[in-house]
Amino acid sequence: MNWMEETNKVSTTSKNNGWMLFALFLGYVMIYIDKLTIGVALVPMAQEYGLSAENKGLIMSAFFLGYMFLQIPAGILNNKIGSRIILIGSIACIGLFMFFFGFGSSLLYFVVIRFLSGAIAHSGYPSSASKELLLNYPVEKRTFAQGILLASSGVAGFIGPILVSPLIKNVGWRTAYQVIAAVAIAVAVFIAIKIPKNKPAAAVETKKSMSMREVWSDYRVWVLTFAALAINSLLYGFTSWLPTYLIVEKGLDLVQAGYINSITGLFALVGAIGGSYVIGKYFAGKEKMIIFTFCLIGTLLMFSAYFVGSFVLLTIILGLANFFLIITFITMMSLPLKLFAGERFTPSYATIGTGGVLGGVLAPIIIGKLLTLFNGAFLGAFFFFLIAGALTSIIILFIKIKK
Repeated sequence: MNWMEETNKVSTTSKNNGWMLFALFLGYVMIYIDKLTIGVALVPMAQEYGLSAENKGLIMSAFFLGYMFLQIPAGILNNKIGSRIILIGSIACIGLFMFFFGFGSSLLYFVVIRFLSGAIAHSGYPSSASKELLLNYPVEKRTFAQGILLASSGVAGFIGPILVSPLIKNVGWRTAYQVIAAVAIAVAVFIAIKIPKNKPAAAVETKKSMSMREVWSDYRVWVLTFAALAINSLLYGFTSWLPTYLIVEKGLDLVQAGYINSITGLFALVGAIGGSYVIGKYFAGKEKMIIFTFCLIGTLLMFSAYFVGSFVLLTIILGLANFFLIITFITMMSLPLKLFAGERFTPSYATIGTGGVLGGVLAPIIIGKLLTLFNGAFLGAFFFFLIAGALTSIIILFIKIKK
């Protein structure tokens, strides 16, 4: 092969990887839009059905409970059938369950649909997307590529409230769910087109299974699992309850709360893309101290936001908190791409993800109980965020990372 053929081959591979990354990114946007929409929709749903704070916490936690139960089995299945099928099926099922959710009329129905959405639609996507990065990107580019994918949370956090809140206000939460369901199906079709069926020879997926006992014997898996549990208790708990906090305690309407949510999402987007690039390029091997420092700063900012009266200052502080915490999260979730390889990667990532999802299960329930205990005030919830962030910073100190 001459130099021109080699150059064309590299160019084609780079272009294909770009489309693949964009398709995975869109899938992640749908993942986060689904998580965001329920927090907004629960405001009119609570008025329509008289849902209490604990009822709302139960609906949100049901999703994460299903997610948690199936994440490790989905990771094992990934090694057997490959990531492409799981990626397409996940986003298609998001559309399916969002469509059915719009027909609900009882607490039990809402809980069951959200449980199934977490278990079937969401549980396999993160490890499958990361597996594609592992197969197609060199190690020095994986943090940035993972950052691009997880930047979808910032994109969803920015455009989601701007689009979802007015949509729910103008057409109702039921119709809004069905519209978003149609978008999810379109994204699933795009993923099916852009994720290649056949891997290059240098990046063939292994179908060999590794026992979970071998995976769980690595202490690094458990350090990252508990760290993920703590940081996601903070992130998912805050994201799930932010619309209620802004509307009930701060007195905003649904659209105003959506705008504040959107602006803070923009901060997260900048942190996700810019932070992942800078850390991947200049701070390789120093991820532990980045996580420790940025998590503490973000947590203290978030806690201080409770005591702020100005809406402008509140938006800025919440935005900065999002900026530091999203960098913390992305840096943490890029570590498995550097620490684990081969058949060890997917079950290790799924285990760590399960810890994170457990945080998503516990946080809404705990916050719902704290709201009841504090007679609807969010002070107890913000102390919960403070504790979760402090635990994240402490736990991550126990991992060893080679430069």
